[in-house]
Amino acid sequence: MSEPVRIAFVMEGPTDYIVLRAAVSALLDGREFVPTVIRPELDDNLAAQSGGGWGGVYKWCRQTVSQTGGPVGGNPLFGLHDVVVMQVDADVARMSYSNYRITDPPQDDLPCERPCPPPSDTTDALRRVMLGWIGETSVPDGMVLCTPSKSIETWVLVALFPEDPSAQEVNVECRWDGEVRLRRYGLIKSGQKLIPQYAANENGIFAAWTEVRRRCSEAERFSVEFLSAVPSL
Repeated sequence: MSEPVRIAFVMEGPTDYIVLRAAVSALLDGREFVPTVIRPELDDNLAAQSGGGWGGVYKWCRQTVSQTGGPVGGNPLFGLHDVVVMQVDADVARMSYSNYRITDPPQDDLPCERPCPPPSDTTDALRRVMLGWIGETSVPDGMVLCTPSKSIETWVLVALFPEDPSAQEVNVECRWDGEVRLRRYGLIKSGQKLIPQYAANENGIFAAWTEVRRRCSEAERFSVEFLSAVPSL
């Protein structure tokens, strides 16, 4: 019997974790895994205790580089986990470091947004930015980058509400209204993503992951790269 896959998650927020946990469960197809949330810190109800948002991911990256004394790939974290997933939504590509009061980034490389379609022009640029945060020129062994376009809410919309007009758009990954559409279905209220509602729909995301991969190129890229990083049975 194979050992459970040890997966560490570094993400913007708790609802991202719920979506990615569903995706990973679908991709592993019954194989056991042990998830560890590195960032943000979550309580028993999955509420973030500290370090949320893309600024929290950035802070973790820079702290880890400092602790390692070099690129993140040399951190003991990679010896303790089989896969480290780092997620940043592609809407960050239109942000500036000043939005998070970051004054000393390794490179002045935000914003980096490109015209969409194709979504990959922006996500490729964002991935280069993320590599700069971790002091790497390429993705280290054992790490998988996750860059939903424009946000992970697009994946949720396609998974749970495929009949929604926005979900049916050919270039759904280029649309900015994912969160707006989810307000109609009660997953987001007053600008807040409702953790219990996301958790209640986790099985739905799991069941629809094949369709999400088909409709969303960044979900497909994440899936392929995640499976390539998972140790074989």
